[in-house]
Amino acid sequence: MHKDQMHNTYIKDRLKSRFNAFINHESFSGVLLFFCVVFAMLVGNSNFSDLYFAFRELEIGFFFGDHHYGMSVLHFMNDVAMSLFFFGLGLEMKREIIYGELTGFKKLIFPMLGAVGGIIVPIGIYLFFNHGTPSAVGFGVAMSTDTAFALGAILFLGKRVPPSLKIFLVTLAVVDDLGAILVIVFFYTTSLNIGWLLVALAIIAALIYTNHKDTHSVWVYLLLGVFLWVAIFNSGIHATIAAVILAFCIPGRSNVSDSCLLSLKNELQNIRMRIQSGNDFFETNIQHARFSIKNILASLKRFFQDDSSDVSKRINIQEQSQRVQILESVSHYSRQAQNPLLRLETLLHPICSYFIVPFFAFINAGVRIDSGVDFDIDKIFIGTVLGLVIGKPIGIFLFAYLGIKLKIATKPNNLSYGHIFATGCLAGIGFTMSIFVANLAYSNPDAIVLSKIAILYASSLALILGICFLWLTTKPLDTASSKPPKQVTHQIYSEDVAFSKSVQESSAT
Repeated sequence: MHKDQMHNTYIKDRLKSRFNAFINHESFSGVLLFFCVVFAMLVGNSNFSDLYFAFRELEIGFFFGDHHYGMSVLHFMNDVAMSLFFFGLGLEMKREIIYGELTGFKKLIFPMLGAVGGIIVPIGIYLFFNHGTPSAVGFGVAMSTDTAFALGAILFLGKRVPPSLKIFLVTLAVVDDLGAILVIVFFYTTSLNIGWLLVALAIIAALIYTNHKDTHSVWVYLLLGVFLWVAIFNSGIHATIAAVILAFCIPGRSNVSDSCLLSLKNELQNIRMRIQSGNDFFETNIQHARFSIKNILASLKRFFQDDSSDVSKRINIQEQSQRVQILESVSHYSRQAQNPLLRLETLLHPICSYFIVPFFAFINAGVRIDSGVDFDIDKIFIGTVLGLVIGKPIGIFLFAYLGIKLKIATKPNNLSYGHIFATGCLAGIGFTMSIFVANLAYSNPDAIVLSKIAILYASSLALILGICFLWLTTKPLDTASSKPPKQVTHQIYSEDVAFSKSVQESSAT
């Protein structure tokens, strides 16, 4: 195999491993999210409900005498903490556009058509039932997809689900989330403060200029991002859009300059020269002593005694110092070569998946279901349920099918029409984003409670239908036939060895 082909294969394997790690994170997050929803519902309808609702309204912030700057726990989660979620979402979108499944028109158009259908048809169903009523503003509730819940549902089927279906679902959800963000910006902005809006535009211009100058200091972007959040929050637009704008301004490539490569090459040559001279650079003489009074007293004695005549010890200290300096230099130049976008996404993803989104679910999903719930507020319940459960799969399947028949999109070979419809059913799980939109859309607290109940009911139905259709349209993976033949395994091993040798030869030259 040619050297360039081996390198490309290596890069593809790395990207594939990153995507699989993302799937695993999201799947476990979906399971955790499910338990947080169930726990919130149990607490909200138990003897501890008063304590639960009081905790949601607890004020947090800074208090100075009669002046206080803070917000409730519920407000903090929906406006501040969820900004980190949207920041990670924006980083994911940009990564997919630059490196992933949204690269190129042919790869983008197929899931984009499905996502557009999954937005238009549910909105149409919701407005059909609520047109001309005050609840018509809640159309955005019926169009959102919860990626973590959907991938968590796939986890139940294990290896029956082909990788192409997971890729299609993730890509579909990314485009769907982008549509939800645009709906939030254009339809759920009640009033505008022009002064703060101009300040926000100036900060956005500064972020774009910083990116244009190829600045890779993450702290510069994060500092400007905090100011941008404050400006947009005070402008009247929902502040989470600031996180998405900041994410798209984060550099998406490594900063590998000529001086950085030359400096790194010099440090590696120093290591090579020390090894060739007979000095084992990687040798360590560290001995782990047990914690005891005797060892502590011995260490103190060696520290205070005059050992300036111990030449071998001085040489050893000098060698250790040089080794540390070389390793610190290599670490410094390696950090400069890191991709800021991928580094931030890797850092934020477990925080959002394991803490922010589950806690958001716990805070928002606890609704009291009793005789006081008014199910007759317009047609919120039926519009939301039918929009998510019926509108999502029909819209995704119909638009994707039309794209294929009109020859403007290409369906992956191992993705059947049954897979597409089953994915559409899973896309009807609109928990996180739908609840987030419901808090923005409705001004009536009773309408918000009813909308949350409808979202929970619709998401449960979509979950059951999605798993059933996936079970019917997929087949168990034959692990015996999936193992590569012995000759192929030997060939892959030989290619890996050849690739490693080529890398060593290139680094030596």
